[in-house]
Amino acid sequence: MYIETHLKNMPTFETDRLILRKVTVSDLEDVFEFSSDPEVAKRMTWEKNDSKEETLANFLQPTLDGYNQGQSGVWAIVCKKNKKVIGTCSLVAWSNEHEKAEIGYVLNRNFWGDGIATEALQEVLTYAFGTLQLNRIEGGCDVDNIGSEKVMLKAGMSFEGVLRKNERIKGEFRDTKIFSILKSEFDSVPA
Repeated sequence: MYIETHLKNMPTFETDRLILRKVTVSDLEDVFEFSSDPEVAKRMTWEKNDSKEETLANFLQPTLDGYNQGQSGVWAIVCKKNKKVIGTCSLVAWSNEHEKAEIGYVLNRNFWGDGIATEALQEVLTYAFGTLQLNRIEGGCDVDNIGSEKVMLKAGMSFEGVLRKNERIKGEFRDTKIFSILKSEFDSVPA
């Protein structure tokens, strides 16, 4: 079965602290809060958002439109304690032929360093290797993004190497560290 078929009916996940669900228009305020933070956007390929209209036009609306076609693999990360959307975790750039996908995530700075991104990523990996039956998940981060690197390592991903000057971030070509995990490795990680 194709990944797109599954993503048309994206499931909601629940962990001890989080709910992972589709984003909605009503999430605009929360999403704008972290996407307008220059520290959050610092090592991302996108610029910080200067208005809610920008967040709606460049992220929320395309994501919502993509759900109907199975082209959006974006989960809102909702903090159970306060019902606030504190980030997103996504499957992107997937290939049905090669049974692989990339992961991406972004988190409100007020929640950095608390294991939230790793907790969300674990749920998405479980779905990717279980329901979607993918063979490989990969992720990348800027060489200076130590927090993101720690998230992938804690989720059981392995460092593969560095892609030199492969992305332009804030007008400068930057190196990207690449991490991956295979289904066989994920299945053998103790819960």
